[in-house]
Amino acid sequence: MRIVFLLLVFATLSFACEGEISQYVPAVIGTDGGLINVSVELIPGNGNVYSTVYPTTGLMTQQSIIEAVSYAYLLSGKQTRCSILFTFGHDYPTSYIEGPSGGAAFTVMAYALLENKTMRNDTIITGSIDGGGNVGAVGGVYEKVKGAAAKGATYFIAPQGNLYETLLLKNLEDKITVLEVDRIEDVIGFMMDNETIVQEPFSAKKREIPELPAYDTSKLEAFIPIAEKMVYFEEEVLVSISVEDNETTAIKEFFENEIQRQESLMDDGYVFSAANEAFLNYMDISTVAAIIKGKADLSRKKGEIGICLTGITRPNVTNENFEWVVGSDLRQAWAYDRWNKTNTLDDLLTDEEFVVYHELLYAKAWCNVAKELTAAAPEGGNAINESSWEGLAEDKIAEASEVGITALDTQNRLAIAEKSYEQGNYGAAIFDAVYVIAMEEADAEILSGEMDDIEPLLEEEYDSLWGEIYHSHAVFLYEMNEYDAAYRTIKFAKGLEQATEEMKAELVVEKTEEESVDVVFLAGVVVLLFLFIIIVLIMRTYGNQRKGYRKPNRAKQKKGRV
Repeated sequence: MRIVFLLLVFATLSFACEGEISQYVPAVIGTDGGLINVSVELIPGNGNVYSTVYPTTGLMTQQSIIEAVSYAYLLSGKQTRCSILFTFGHDYPTSYIEGPSGGAAFTVMAYALLENKTMRNDTIITGSIDGGGNVGAVGGVYEKVKGAAAKGATYFIAPQGNLYETLLLKNLEDKITVLEVDRIEDVIGFMMDNETIVQEPFSAKKREIPELPAYDTSKLEAFIPIAEKMVYFEEEVLVSISVEDNETTAIKEFFENEIQRQESLMDDGYVFSAANEAFLNYMDISTVAAIIKGKADLSRKKGEIGICLTGITRPNVTNENFEWVVGSDLRQAWAYDRWNKTNTLDDLLTDEEFVVYHELLYAKAWCNVAKELTAAAPEGGNAINESSWEGLAEDKIAEASEVGITALDTQNRLAIAEKSYEQGNYGAAIFDAVYVIAMEEADAEILSGEMDDIEPLLEEEYDSLWGEIYHSHAVFLYEMNEYDAAYRTIKFAKGLEQATEEMKAELVVEKTEEESVDVVFLAGVVVLLFLFIIIVLIMRTYGNQRKGYRKPNRAKQKKGRV
């Protein structure tokens, strides 16, 4: 696949367009960590970037390659007159590669080529990369570190992770040294010049509490209690952790800071963003609590989640509450999908159980949200016939299928949408299909550089519940300088806004039983009134006929006889 992009022109320095370098890059294969060999080659050209056709690379991988090469040129100061070819090893057991986690390694390799430097070969690197040289979080770090250790690597460089991963990785210290970074320059210094990567102490992981412009929550008042409940779930687990040593003290302080951060976000009006952070922290702190106890009872947790899911009472869907109910249906569908797919077999190692435990907690957290959404659904309104959305759901799923699925996340969401459709949850099917369409189109636009101007999109008004919710989150991401994520989110918000309007247009309102009784009663009254009028008319007519009859004048008749 050919990826073409235009790089900035820096100071002209003459260098030969030749050279090749190879490095193993970690990946998650199934449930295990593995390594794939990646080769990067400089070739004569005009600054284009190419990757081999097989294995196929998804849009996120392509974007990470572009960001990597762009930043490597920026650091080197070289003129972009060479093209670069990326080749992925055919020994990788799949025909499709997706995800941003190779970005940091791609950057280091491209820089080494441009500077004609040698990389050390005892280190594996994972982490995404952005246009500013920041190394970002990726998934499956524990599995990747474990896979690298099994292959004999001495060091593993990863982005600064969450606490539960840090605790798990401590169990691998005797097999491999994990170095956490947040800047690509630190990785380059270590890989080429043997510079030390300074590690922050465990207690220094606390995130800053941002100062943000206020967001108008007038349309999100009903969502505020849900955000507060998400923070409550997080606090509830935090209270259960006892302070026993410096490590548990640092854990408590970290999550206390997180809760302060979420409360600050809510005060500024970013209620969904606060709820989202509390949602993720709930899973992390619950896993940390299990690690501290030294036990993850997977079977019990899975049973607990099953009880939670079957205990959700779905309210009657009306024209007043359908957005809340659809939001609950969505999260139930995601929870069931994760619940069914999570392996809780007895052959897992202890550390692996904690990784699975964390994955399983997605289902629990989604179940919690689904319950809160149904509880918050407004009462009243007219009952609706959800089958009126069947055609719209079918159209949205067809559109999502044709948009070109390039990411595992959207592929999974499309499968969930299709299942929701089969179950008759057409609203949930519509929203998930909209997600697939919005994410894939946004990724394609980001990759091609043909993005819409994001600021006008952020200034638009949104009337639907979920359109407004995701609009607020897009504004938050934009203020946090996460521009690509903000762009994807605002495109999703627009898709939800449009889909909600289309759903309203297709809505068929059913009569309630009380309304039906009223209609019957009214119809009976009308019929009786009609009969009454008919009877009166008949009586009048009969009466008039009686008045028009003249009795014979018998006296006159007699008098006239002969």
